[in-house]
Amino acid sequence: MLRKLSRWFKVEGWRRLPALSQERSRLVLALLVFLILWLDGKFYPLILLPLLFVKLYDKKSLSYIGLSGGGLSLSLGLGAGTGLLVPAICYPVFIHYLGVRQAPASWTIALLTDLVWYPLYEEISYRGFFLGIFARRDRAFSGLNLALNLVQAILFVSVHHHHVSVGLPLLIIPVFLLGFLNGLVFLRSWNIAGCVLGHLLVNGLGLLILILATG
Repeated sequence: MLRKLSRWFKVEGWRRLPALSQERSRLVLALLVFLILWLDGKFYPLILLPLLFVKLYDKKSLSYIGLSGGGLSLSLGLGAGTGLLVPAICYPVFIHYLGVRQAPASWTIALLTDLVWYPLYEEISYRGFFLGIFARRDRAFSGLNLALNLVQAILFVSVHHHHVSVGLPLLIIPVFLLGFLNGLVFLRSWNIAGCVLGHLLVNGLGLLILILATG
């Protein structure tokens, strides 16, 4: 009996080695892609990296990272809730910094980047790609998925460290809440449309408060 088990493990082990090696290579490459996305969010063509990885390397549909019509209504509903909940919770933080925050040099650039570019880039990178690649789709709120969601939220906060360096450390609170809650939205719906909407609403309401405060 032991000999049969030993022979079985040897045969099956060797058969599975190529698959394990391929999966390891895939995860390493995915981490490299995410690292590049994490390091620089201002170089616009980088948004193509996760799309190319999924289409050309994984040879899968973009629905794998939440770019599909599936779960759209659920995603938008949850995302709208997040977009309103975060500013409501963090309203005292925004008010606290009204006399400290300065108006941007160009409102046009601020509106384009905060309402278009960053919601798309960061949601595709952190929620769509990171969670889409590493999380389990069949277990939305499993321990592993929640841990991965916490990791991506912390990494999301890390790229907003400039808030601390310019004397606005409390703005890290809405950033973390947005990242973590949008991760939950993605895990529940596997669609980033609601994440983009929530991100847009948080940024938009923040800019609106700043506009009203600065005249």
